[in-house]
Amino acid sequence: MDSYLTFRVAEDVFAVHVSRVMEIREYESPKPVPQKIEFVSGLIEFRDEVIPLINTGIKFSLKPVEASQNAVIVVLDLKKAEEDQTFRVGIMTDAVSDVIEIPGDKLKPIRQEYKPGYIAGTFNYEGTFVLVLDTDKVFTGDEVIEMDKILSKAKKK
Repeated sequence: MDSYLTFRVAEDVFAVHVSRVMEIREYESPKPVPQKIEFVSGLIEFRDEVIPLINTGIKFSLKPVEASQNAVIVVLDLKKAEEDQTFRVGIMTDAVSDVIEIPGDKLKPIRQEYKPGYIAGTFNYEGTFVLVLDTDKVFTGDEVIEMDKILSKAKKK
C-alpha cells in the first residue's frame, strides 16, 4: 500500500505520493516575478531556497485557487524529466484533506486519449473520485526551463 496526500482544487480532489511532500503550510503572499508563466503566482521562500508558487487551478485548467487565508500551500519535491536532478515547487490548493492508503491494484488507469499525461490514475475513496498525480509529469520540460529562468532572474536581484 502507498500513502497519498489528498487536496482539493475547485471541485476536484487530487492525490500526491507522500514521499514527494516536503511541507504543508498556510498561504503566504508570493513575491511577484516579471515575465511569469500564467500558472506561476510568484516566488516563496522554502528553507534556504526560493521556489515558484503554482496556482494549481490555472495549471490544471480549473477555477484558479483564490489567494486567501483558506488556501494551503503544499511544497513538493519533483524530478526533472530525463535528469537526475530534483526541484521544489509550492502548489496552491483550496484545502488539504487526508493521507489515504491506496493499494496499487486499486488504482484505475485512464485511457491516454482522455487524460493529461500527469494523471497516473483514479481511485474511489469513500465515494469521492480522486485523481492521482504522477508528480514528475505535471510540468513539461519547457515549463521547468521557464521556471528555472524565473528563479535565475530572481537570484540576480
